[in-house]
Amino acid sequence: MSNENGKKNEKKTAVEWHSVLRDLKNNLIFIVMSVLIGLMVVFIIGKSMYSPVYSSVATLVVNAKIGNANPYANLSVSSEMAKVFAEVFVQPSMRERAAQELPDGWFRGSLTASAITGTNLFQVTVTTNNPETSYEQLCAVMKVYPQISNIVFENAVIDIIKMPSMPHGPSNSMTKANAAAIIMGCLIFSVGGFTLLSILRDTVKTEQDFAQKIDSKLFCVIPHERKNQTLFFRLKKTKKGLLMNESGTVSLKFSESFHQLAAKIEYTKRMTGAKVYAILSIAENEGKSTVAANIALSLASKGARVLLFDLDMKKAALYKLFSLQYEEKAELGDLFSGSIPQEEFRVRQYKKSTLFFAVNTRSHKGSGQWIENGTVKRVLSEMRGQYDYIIVDTAPITADSSVSQIVQIVDTSMLVVRTDVVPTASINDAILTISNLSSDFAGCILNDVYPEFTLIGQVGLDESGVYYSRHYGKYGKYGKYGKYGKFGKYHRYGKYSRYGRYSNYSRYSNYSRYSKYGKYGYYSHDYSGPYAMIGENEDDNDTE
Repeated sequence: MSNENGKKNEKKTAVEWHSVLRDLKNNLIFIVMSVLIGLMVVFIIGKSMYSPVYSSVATLVVNAKIGNANPYANLSVSSEMAKVFAEVFVQPSMRERAAQELPDGWFRGSLTASAITGTNLFQVTVTTNNPETSYEQLCAVMKVYPQISNIVFENAVIDIIKMPSMPHGPSNSMTKANAAAIIMGCLIFSVGGFTLLSILRDTVKTEQDFAQKIDSKLFCVIPHERKNQTLFFRLKKTKKGLLMNESGTVSLKFSESFHQLAAKIEYTKRMTGAKVYAILSIAENEGKSTVAANIALSLASKGARVLLFDLDMKKAALYKLFSLQYEEKAELGDLFSGSIPQEEFRVRQYKKSTLFFAVNTRSHKGSGQWIENGTVKRVLSEMRGQYDYIIVDTAPITADSSVSQIVQIVDTSMLVVRTDVVPTASINDAILTISNLSSDFAGCILNDVYPEFTLIGQVGLDESGVYYSRHYGKYGKYGKYGKYGKFGKYHRYGKYSRYGRYSNYSRYSNYSRYSKYGKYGYYSHDYSGPYAMIGENEDDNDTE
């Protein structure tokens, strides 16, 4: 046990790039603002501390007097002389002689000289805080330099190839390169900061994170599903709920995850007899109502009578998912308040299916007292015998304290945990509280799990390499002409078709040995056999 606890407590910081990119997208406005603020600060500091200077430049060439020697040798000697003269021009004696030529006798500027590498050219620059002063002082240097150059090298000739010119602007102004460097620095700082905060945020980002950080059983994993997947809904920007029966807007992988979840609930019912399941969440927008609705749809698709029971009295969401409108004598809050008697309450039916609704279309005050005085428990007890499953949608735990009482009146509760939303400490505290209130806590449903961020993952493959994009079209494996298609092996005239081996009139049909009423069928008393609807050896696919 100590080793297991040690591994449980060992938390590894992993980078989940979907989370990082999502955070950068959500904070894009702040990233842009940080860049603009950086530019404003640089501009303000530059204006308050900036002192413009002006540089006047002259270019000179050095030639050696070595007769008709090799021109390459001449260039080499001249290049070396240019370096020497560049050093001579910056000596104090040059400034003193130039000052004598100035009207005020004062050389104020900064005198620099540099040889151009690989040539016999060098540049002389005078920099002051006034363009006219820079020009006058450089002209004075050009006037007196022969007095010193002739003393240093008698066999060298210095010619001016570019006369001094008046500066047209400051030589220390901010260039485009400087501005770009400042923008990139601010951008890198802001993006790096948000990325670091995203990585260090202590939330559940992946299934591996859940195993390391959460002290609870992982009941099921629901993959991320993008809303408005079709082009029509994207252009229309329709806010449509993610319901698994809407095959045109949800993927196969999303639907199959809820079928697996429903199968586990069926197994739980067979093992424990639980019929009333509360779907909980800690915060808003964790997908609790969507999970409850899809569980009910999946169970109803198998023929079970399912009731969606809405106990989120403050901010109901189920009616929005199914586009339900207000109807008289069908409001659950009115039933609890006594406005309508139990026998007159109308339970709505969903499209001639075995799914029924007991929901609210508006908020109702006083929901806490209905739970405390036993009204909710009494209504649930009366409806228990009419349905195979009752899925209870509750308010978030942080928004309504009465959720703790709901946990005690249902058979089993499950906590929906959306990735990268609630801190792990809050999740563990909520699990501990629920476990103390009720021993029948099934575990957590990890919702909105992104696939592994890899190149393969971005083109439609999950971590296991299974292609989960919507490529089950007209001519695909499961398309119109595929294995299960219109003329396929298992269609009307196929092996399992109406007239096939396992059809309605065959040995395995409706009234045969393996049928609905047969020896191993649904209504058979032998539920432990290998052909029962939920067998003893069925794998519950629990994920620890």
